[in-house]
Amino acid sequence: MARLAIIAYQGNSGPREVRLGGILDFFGVPWQMVETSHLGELTTDSLEYALFGTIRTVAFILRQSQRAMLVAGRPIAVYAYAEDDPRLCEEALKWLFEDANVSLQAPPAEKLTIGVSYEYANLTGPMTGINFTSQLASEDSVLMGVLAGEASMFATLVSAGNAQMFVRYQHKFAPVFLCTSSRIVDIDEPVRQGFYDIKDHFCSVVPLVMFIKHVFPDLAWGPAELGACLVIDDPLLKPTYGFCNFSKLRDLMQEHQFTTNIAFIPWNWRRTSPATGNFFNQESKHFSISVHGCDHTAGEFGTTSIEALHNKAQLARSRMRDHEARTKIHHDPIMIFPQGVFSSDCPQVLKRNGFLAAVNTEIAPVDSQNAQTRIRDVWDVAIMKYGGFPIFTRRYAFHGLENFAFDLLLGKPCIIVAHHDSFKDEGAALVDLIGEIGALNCSVHWRSLGQVVRRACRRRNNTDGSQHLEMYANELIVENPSNQAIELRIWKRKSSDDVASQILCDGMPVTWRTKDEHFVFGGRIEPHSESNFRVVYPEQAVSKNVRRSLRFEAGVAARRLLSEFRDNYVATNWFLSASANKLKSMIRKAN
Repeated sequence: MARLAIIAYQGNSGPREVRLGGILDFFGVPWQMVETSHLGELTTDSLEYALFGTIRTVAFILRQSQRAMLVAGRPIAVYAYAEDDPRLCEEALKWLFEDANVSLQAPPAEKLTIGVSYEYANLTGPMTGINFTSQLASEDSVLMGVLAGEASMFATLVSAGNAQMFVRYQHKFAPVFLCTSSRIVDIDEPVRQGFYDIKDHFCSVVPLVMFIKHVFPDLAWGPAELGACLVIDDPLLKPTYGFCNFSKLRDLMQEHQFTTNIAFIPWNWRRTSPATGNFFNQESKHFSISVHGCDHTAGEFGTTSIEALHNKAQLARSRMRDHEARTKIHHDPIMIFPQGVFSSDCPQVLKRNGFLAAVNTEIAPVDSQNAQTRIRDVWDVAIMKYGGFPIFTRRYAFHGLENFAFDLLLGKPCIIVAHHDSFKDEGAALVDLIGEIGALNCSVHWRSLGQVVRRACRRRNNTDGSQHLEMYANELIVENPSNQAIELRIWKRKSSDDVASQILCDGMPVTWRTKDEHFVFGGRIEPHSESNFRVVYPEQAVSKNVRRSLRFEAGVAARRLLSEFRDNYVATNWFLSASANKLKSMIRKAN
């Protein structure tokens, strides 16, 4: 497979080439940018390489290659993309494909069915067979006039309606992969909505990522494993909460082989009965517990007051420890923010209070002046932008299978968020989604949320035979299923003011250093074993008992009890639910 990417251009390089270089950097692929007139001077030192360029640039190079004017050796694959004006590509396109009938045309205004082929699963990966409807962007085109079939040199990889948007052509010099979009996404562009939706960039992003992952399998970062877990927000630990019956859910998990995490509100720490505690302890293989805020008041972790954040974080942890002592139900110190709200200062505070990671649907803090979440951040295994503390992203079912599949293509964990009302239909829709995820062209490991987070990393092989890992959560479990010991070099990103107390491997200190805003350390894992690495941060001094007014405590209690009344009685009663919805509608109209 390829060991180098060459980005070719004619005349002057432009933003597309620069952005392409940034994407290759993100995936860890070495690259060089070369003007076509200098290709003959370039030496690849016998490295196998892949070539990137516009359709006109690629056609020019392949013509020159017939005169032995290209860099020594042939590319193992070529990635060609359109230009802003598709008409500029027309002559080059016809020459490249040796077909006068092919053309690039503007996409229709209506939505099209986007389909990823089943036939080339080794290239399309988890996206194999995905189908959904979407409207193409103005910078996208569709390829018309292509005759694809067994006898054809064309293979359709991604279709758009009756046309193609990503094809492979077996040119006599090298296989050419053509993407019909003229856009190369700027991965340093901010994400301007609550979650990243691949439908916004499908034509320009998915073909490129599939190509990079396929052509550079030994160089591009990949996951150690693809973990998955369903997370249900809010419920008390009772036999039934709202529409969710935990015994029935356990049966569903056994039948369909998935796992569930309960995002537990610490305020409820006294309210788990001994019988319920016994149930969840006996079913710990299926259920896990995380921390859902503290009081679950609106925006409680959205404040920019460091003192208030420390107080909330410490109270949440104290309550969860007390709950564990009372019930023996283990919990993972993973924060799930109520209503997805957090401030840019909050992740650093959680790190200093012993939290392992956060899991959230919203990808940006609420203090907008500090909201700097970029596309590269949401493509990463976890968002590390805020205080060097990992925020793992999760998705609702309505985000669509295409988004879950793209996350898996990137190497991100698959975390599904639900509420009790997702079981209104006995969980049928959720089970269908879980089945669809299980049928994707990848191996998904359903684990507790803590295990998913602890095993999430980026991994690739070094030239000396060791493995390079990037760690995200404050703990990392690395498994060695092989018959030989492996040497690890582990990097963990740090913020500018981070100080580690120590770094441990299976409880024993290891030598470490700091380099390029990372903690760097190593380890050796024997065959058929695993090791746990942990970065220990100095914990914040415990705050003095914070006095909370009776009025505040009463307000929190009222909020919790009313929420439970809504979930257990209003939501599950057709008449009350319809009346409540009608009243809400009247209030909205009145306002």
